[in-house]
Amino acid sequence: MRNTNLYFGKTAAATMAFDDHAAQTLQLTTGGFNNPLPAGVNFIKNGGLKVTVTYNANHTYGSAYTATSGEIDITAACTIHATSGLITIATAAADLVNGWTKSGTDAHNDLDVTQLKPYAPAHGIMYSSGKLVGTAVSGGATTALNFVDNAGVLAATDTITITHASGKQKEFMADLMDVIADDNKVSGLVVVRDDMRDLSLPTTRGTVIASVA
Repeated sequence: MRNTNLYFGKTAAATMAFDDHAAQTLQLTTGGFNNPLPAGVNFIKNGGLKVTVTYNANHTYGSAYTATSGEIDITAACTIHATSGLITIATAAADLVNGWTKSGTDAHNDLDVTQLKPYAPAHGIMYSSGKLVGTAVSGGATTALNFVDNAGVLAATDTITITHASGKQKEFMADLMDVIADDNKVSGLVVVRDDMRDLSLPTTRGTVIASVA
């Protein structure tokens, strides 16, 4: 058995809706999206968030877009300010391939911004499996994982609580031990639970992991 990196994404993805939107820009706010706001001009380019719009025939789309209904991903048309959280959407006239131009009727412009990657404190945490010192039933549908920190001291912040199907504590522990103890089942980082991307440790025992805290 070798040490394995166990990842826990502890925060659900931030989202912000812009319904009946009149501008070709989207202003993220700390109250509407997340506090702090994402920083860096490459945040979108590096996959930090996506921008979608509900299709309307009165929009103008670049040649990259072929769908004519539903939610259209227009992230490729978007850039973000380094610090202010202001997203600018290139028009279809300015970018013939990836651009998008809003409708002149505000009610036709419904957009959503969704976070795709963690970037702020408490969004995620990773432990070496060698720091796992024990597991415990902590509720009817929860299991607590207790880790020691790098100084070897157990602290309250080093307890990760997994919510799963009711009464499945033993099954969850067995699923987790499967990937920790078997080198053939480990390939790099092991995502135990990521609330942001709704990803969970694979299970064969009906564990059905729901969230992490």
